Amino acid sequence: MYYCLNYSVTDPMTIPGTDALTFFTRFISHFCAPLFVFLAGLSATITEHKYACTRQFANALIVRGLVLILFEFTIVSWSWSFNPLFPMLYAQVVWAIGWGFVVLGLLRLIGIYPVFIAGLILIFGHNLLDGITFESNTIAHTLWSIVHQKNVLALPFGFSIRTTYPVAPIVGLMCLAYYAGVYYKSQHYSKKVMNYAFILGMSCLALYSILRGFNLYGDMSQFSTHTDPLLTIMSFLNPTKYPLSLQFMLLTVGLGLIALKLLSHLKASFSQNFLQVLGKTSMFSYLTHLYLLHAISWLLIPALGFNFSDMTYGETLVGLPSGYGMSYIATMAMIAVVVVLTALLAKRYLNWKYRNKNSLIAKYI
Repeated sequence: MYYCLNYSVTDPMTIPGTDALTFFTRFISHFCAPLFVFLAGLSATITEHKYACTRQFANALIVRGLVLILFEFTIVSWSWSFNPLFPMLYAQVVWAIGWGFVVLGLLRLIGIYPVFIAGLILIFGHNLLDGITFESNTIAHTLWSIVHQKNVLALPFGFSIRTTYPVAPIVGLMCLAYYAGVYYKSQHYSKKVMNYAFILGMSCLALYSILRGFNLYGDMSQFSTHTDPLLTIMSFLNPTKYPLSLQFMLLTVGLGLIALKLLSHLKASFSQNFLQVLGKTSMFSYLTHLYLLHAISWLLIPALGFNFSDMTYGETLVGLPSGYGMSYIATMAMIAVVVVLTALLAKRYLNWKYRNKNSLIAKYI
């Protein structure tokens, strides 16, 4: 949205105040984080057989989680700012997945069912805590900002950290995804599981419709009707993302499970050459698309009539000049180019990864 000329609102999900095209463009991107989290938990189950014992598997999850937390504040953050000294650190989805792996590893040492129970409690219960706050500059406030409430925390040397993705719902979603993987594996990866995924996805949407439609539970933002039917639809599709609310997860993961069933009917060539390549190189693809988007946006500065001296490097996160932007069509075209380039680079990286399985880079990226 940074690159779109028509993006002139602080929050593209503000209703009213956001045009429908901006709203639904942002809405589509909402699926990335929760499905990324769900697939991370699912992948943990699928790789568990590679380890000699549960303790070894749990230790590997914990180490992977800590590495991801480190990645968030280094190579991921640098992709957004191109500035290792940018004063604001953003604790986003990679950091949250990192904590998810750490907690999943600790719970797995206890057993499989504690993972399932913890997932249920965190997903369906964390919104009960929405009204709890703590006084700023206290240990409780800091911990609460990490676990449940988005905040900005001061760090030494003039740095700050924004806890964009508090970890409680992320951990819960990863735990349930892990348990879903356990069931999937117990069915020997049968295709009939796709039918169950479709039914579960529809059930999630049905529960979402009830909770959202009647403003019962699971989100701090309220659904409201408007004289304009389109605004009513937008309000219905606008649950809270930060932190992931129960309603948000029901909507996005529910649609994701339905998509899983539908995508299973795609031609094998498309699945193997595109979807599976991105799936097997998820961290590489994530990093690559961020660096490509940022680099291309900088390269386009002269083409859009700006000078590099107009940049706000070091002052704003992305560093683009004030007033920078392209049309929606140009923005979508840019995204399409980045997706294609990412897939091509991911294919080459995957081939390298197969040849260098013992490399630390291949292990964690």
